[in-house]
Amino acid sequence: MKYLSCLIAIVFLLISLTSVGQNIPRKAEEIPLFPGSVTDMEKQQQALKDYQEIFAGEQLSDLRVSVYKVKTIPDDVCRFYIEKLNAGEGFPDDDYDSPHPDKNIKPWYEVSYFDNSWFKDQYEGNIKIQDGKWIKAALSEREQWIQGKWLQGAYFEWTVTLENGDWSRHFVDIIDDNSFDSRAKTVNNKTIITIVSQIGTSDDEIDDD
Repeated sequence: MKYLSCLIAIVFLLISLTSVGQNIPRKAEEIPLFPGSVTDMEKQQQALKDYQEIFAGEQLSDLRVSVYKVKTIPDDVCRFYIEKLNAGEGFPDDDYDSPHPDKNIKPWYEVSYFDNSWFKDQYEGNIKIQDGKWIKAALSEREQWIQGKWLQGAYFEWTVTLENGDWSRHFVDIIDDNSFDSRAKTVNNKTIITIVSQIGTSDDEIDDD
């Protein structure tokens, strides 16, 4: 009876591990999109130009950049992608069992917080352009991500090897989109989501060239 129970437990464990691997997006179109996201065409066009310059020296067969805006706080978007990607915080210590572990990196993420510069008054001449005390009070309406810190953004990344030997790397960048207008004393929660997918040629193909 104990043997049967152990066998069943092992089977369920293998199924769960397999399903986790299958849920990792391998292509740009497989990356989940936060509900209510709307394409920001102006930011998307600029982001595409920026990333084309950043990756100009790499052997890429495809580069896709999408930028979205959504009316919510970064916390909601960050939790969504942590769950959907089964992402762990910090660069993973263990990689997939692969001949090229650098091309098989599990989804991971890091976060950023509103720093103290947001809570200081700023002036242009005699005109106050940022009311730091008001921003901190407005942020206090949000739940803190960790003790004493409010989330401003997050960055997700993972890499997979495709069936043809090429590799596909994906980024999801989340940032608060100036939700606080301290001069007008208004809060309009907005978050920008930037999704970048790049496909690089395999080492074998580069050697053949």
